[in-house]
Parts: sequence; C-alpha cells; structure tokens
Amino acid sequence: MEEKNHHHLLKEKFSQGAEEYDRQRTYVIPCLEDLYQITSDLAVVENPKPRILDLGAGTGLLTSYLHNKYPKGNFVLLDLSEEMLNIARTRFENTPNFHYVVADYLKHDFQEQFDIVVSSLSIHHLKHQDKRFLYEKVYKHLNPGGVFINADQVMGPYPANEKEYYRNWLNKIDMGSLSESEKTIIFDRMELDNPASLADNFKWLEEIGFTDVDVYYKYYNFVVLYGKRI
Repeated sequence: MEEKNHHHLLKEKFSQGAEEYDRQRTYVIPCLEDLYQITSDLAVVENPKPRILDLGAGTGLLTSYLHNKYPKGNFVLLDLSEEMLNIARTRFENTPNFHYVVADYLKHDFQEQFDIVVSSLSIHHLKHQDKRFLYEKVYKHLNPGGVFINADQVMGPYPANEKEYYRNWLNKIDMGSLSESEKTIIFDRMELDNPASLADNFKWLEEIGFTDVDVYYKYYNFVVLYGKRI
C-alpha cells in the first residue's frame, strides 16, 4: 500500500503545474545548465545513431540536449506523468524517432537494448533498494560499450554536510521569481526526496558491474554520475 501511495504522490506532485515545470527548475536548481550540459558531454558512444533512453524524462529538457548532440538518434522518453510527456511531445513535434512511454520505470518491461541511458533529478525519489534495482535493470539493457549517466541529488555523508547543502541552496535559489503556489508545489515535491549518499551510489554501480564509475561533476548535493558497460 505504501509503495502505491508513494507512486501516486510522485505522479500527482509532478503533474501539478507541469506547464511551469521547466521555468521553475531554472530558479530552484542553481547548477541546472551544468547538470544537463555535462550529462550530454559524457554521452559518448561509437554509434552515430544511438538508441537513447531518458528515465523520468519529464518535459524532455535533458533529451533536448542529447538530441542536439545526436540529431539522428532514436529516443525513448519514459515518465510517470502523461502531462509532463505531453509537453515533451510538443517540444519534439514532427521530430522522427521519438517514442513516449507513460510508465513506472521500476515496473516497465524494456524489450530493447540501448546505447545511452540517462536520467535527471528523478532516481533520488526511490527507496534505496529500488535505486540499486533500477541501476541493475539499466545495466542489463545497455549494449556493450553503452553508458549510463545520472544527473541527480545525493545525501551528504554527515549531517553537517547536509546542513551546508541546504544553506547554500536557500542562498542561491531565486524564490522571488516564484508565486506562493509555486513555492508550495516545490516544497511539497521536496518532501518526496530520498537521496542516497555518493558512496552508496558508487558501491551499487560497481557491484552491478559498471566500469569507469565516476562523479564527473558535483555541486553541493547535485552530481553527475557515470558508468559504462564493457
């Protein structure tokens, strides 16, 4: 029951104000451009027309960076929220090789293999055992030489670090540009955050078999994690 409620809550909170989501993100994530640009920079594979999966794709913002890099790629955008994906559909209207899946990526049965799997600011909502389960699922569905890049949030190794993350975030974000209802939605969404430590993320990726595991970018609690399947 708890699992179902969490799933429903996520869907509800991220469907609320889907139209405004991209605009809000730029105000509440101080390093947004870095997260997306670095994820795109790291998405290097030999196939010039890679199959790319975006987990928790939302409005397609991260996918747009990858599409600029691989205009001939094949894209699958998966998200819990149909409202979010509808914005992505509009964003990539009349663009070939785009597929949209409204589903829970923990439960969805992927039939194909991918060259690149990415995710941004999504996986930290999962329970820790589900994060590891998802990483394993990604690994199984990567082609040899394929890469997984996760731009996400991590928990500080100690309470003092966590406090510093929050202090910095409050100082940097532009709350003045948001309405009261937008602020409520954002703080409601934060209630669903459940990040794991950087050390745990590393451990899971390496145990599963990913190689060259690294954090290529870190800004307080925001990171870009990378792993490759040989």
